[in-house]
Amino acid sequence: MVCLISCKRKERRIWDIMKKRVVILFLCMTMVLSMGACGTDSDKKASTQQGTQETASEVFDGPHSAQMKLDLSKLVTKLADYKGIDVTISGNYDVTDDQVEQNLMSLLSYYGITGVEVKDRDTVQKNDYVKVDYTGYLDGDAFDGGSATDTMIDVANNCDATQKTNYIDGFSDGLVGAKVGEEVSSDVTFPENYQSSDLAGKKTTFKFKIKGIYKPVTMDTLTDDMVADAFTEQKITTKKDLVAYVRQVLEKQAANSKSQASISAVEDDLLDKCKVTIPDEYLDARLQEYQHEFEADNCNDTQTLEQYAKNNNTTVDDMKKQWKELMIKQIKIEFIFGRIAEKENITISDDDFKSFVDYLVSSGNSQMADENAVYKYYGGGNKEDGKKTLRQLYVVNQAISYVVEKANITVKPDTQTTESSEN
Repeated sequence: MVCLISCKRKERRIWDIMKKRVVILFLCMTMVLSMGACGTDSDKKASTQQGTQETASEVFDGPHSAQMKLDLSKLVTKLADYKGIDVTISGNYDVTDDQVEQNLMSLLSYYGITGVEVKDRDTVQKNDYVKVDYTGYLDGDAFDGGSATDTMIDVANNCDATQKTNYIDGFSDGLVGAKVGEEVSSDVTFPENYQSSDLAGKKTTFKFKIKGIYKPVTMDTLTDDMVADAFTEQKITTKKDLVAYVRQVLEKQAANSKSQASISAVEDDLLDKCKVTIPDEYLDARLQEYQHEFEADNCNDTQTLEQYAKNNNTTVDDMKKQWKELMIKQIKIEFIFGRIAEKENITISDDDFKSFVDYLVSSGNSQMADENAVYKYYGGGNKEDGKKTLRQLYVVNQAISYVVEKANITVKPDTQTTESSEN
């Protein structure tokens, strides 16, 4: 189908740096934070979990990253005070009524609720939405992909009323003043750089059949029946319920954003104050493991790593340089919070760990369909290495949760974000 909308090309992400460990660190934070930093001797909390317990020292003593043993008490040469640290985060984490309404309107548009039919007049005005069937003609002949039925057009903004994507200049010019039931036309010249060479720079005519006039739906014109029809699967039947649903989603998103900002602030604070030694052979092993994983995910028989880099406007050397920079930061985070886990005697129980793995299985990743697949995914095909890696990262997350919960976090409003949302 010919694309009649002009849109900005989204910048492609060249790679997901350290994705497997970074994703795991943040993916499980919601679960870990909800469980709390349990199992610490310092808090005098008795574990109620069934099954065996494993200390942080035991978790880090065994096969992982080329079967290397790590002594975090020696590798973390300076561990700064981590209890009650002061950090500041920037952001707006309170959900406003305006945000609820804006997001609700976007949701309505996504579900096809864009307008309320106007029945007291039959002539299209500038600020109307208009439902039309249209067909495009080049030299008198209809061209492929140039037609659509029951399309809702935002006349004033010359865009699709549902998707809010722009049409080519002049596309909807002939609609103002037309009457319901009439057929009207607009002359449109495609841009010289249009993706279809058959249409680029060509003068065309679009004929429209006016099928109805609509006004943009608002909170005042939205009815319970409209909500019930669109959100049957979600079992949302009233406008009040829909508002509550949208607010709940936004509040969860805001809480997650605040949590991630707090985690990042705490990590950055300790990265700045602590000193860590990373054995060269360990760093090399981790980088080799990551490159192997990266190539497995992004390269194949027809595309080498060099070709991948070229296709993404970079070089293998530049990729490796960035991998190393971010891997060093990632390892330091793991070492610092692994050491904190040791000092606080944070333990990991079989039940907790199984719940964590089950959570990963339910994440929807096709490569993690069951428990064994999860272990192999994080162990480069080796089940035992993957299990060890996940247990390490789970302990690290518990330590992060422990430090974040004890931190003094000041929230500084993001005035720039506030201003942009108001405009």
